[in-house]
Amino acid sequence: MFILGFPREEVLEKLDEIDIKHIQEQGFAKERYPLSLIKTYHYYCECSGKKIDLQTEKEIAAIGWKVFQQIPEQVEGADLVLNNLKGRYFLILATLGDPEIQHQKIRYSGLQSYFSAIYVLNYKTAEEYLQIIKQHNLKKEKTWIIGNSIRSDLNPGLELGLNCILIPASTWKFEEEKPISNHYLQLKSLVEVLNYL
Repeated sequence: MFILGFPREEVLEKLDEIDIKHIQEQGFAKERYPLSLIKTYHYYCECSGKKIDLQTEKEIAAIGWKVFQQIPEQVEGADLVLNNLKGRYFLILATLGDPEIQHQKIRYSGLQSYFSAIYVLNYKTAEEYLQIIKQHNLKKEKTWIIGNSIRSDLNPGLELGLNCILIPASTWKFEEEKPISNHYLQLKSLVEVLNYL
């Protein structure tokens, strides 16, 4: 498949490159993604010598905004696992992205009642996690991070010496990173967490 005469994979790589640059400049503001799509369109118009079409630009921006209207699917077993852990652990949800969008997704998920605290972080760094640990007087050796991202969940937890469980999921270029150590559990599904906690 081709987009403006260019291979789809090449265009998606360029979109990732432009989007990651915007994240570094603006963080996860919701305006970022439609802008990244438009900038990618501009780049390929320039490469192909085509004039920018304002109607096409509007349609591309609309696609970017539509992403935020999708209702997130709940991970299989989430209710079972969270219901089981809630009675035994102080549960905190830490997510990343535009605060308005993330809070909306959390409401739609129906899972917010399981958590004693919810944070929408800028980048999910070790420093941000450390602030949460201090705020709730948590002991590092008794704290667990469960997530699906090496960059945003696993590595910040490993850096702080926390217990970590990685449940890999398909992700995008921004999240690609190698684990900084092998001191973590890797599970195939969320339900498997109940065998360890």
